[in-house]
Amino acid sequence: MSENGWPGQQARLWISWLVVAALLGYGVAQTVITAAKLFTH
Repeated sequence: MSENGWPGQQARLWISWLVVAALLGYGVAQTVITAAKLFTH
């Protein structure tokens, strides 16, 4: 178990990383979809 900080701080860190990962995944998905549309037309 980590000794640094409180559990709430740890949770906030995890949530922020999840948000960043979700935004990155969304951006990648949009790029792939757009690229697929361009190359299939």
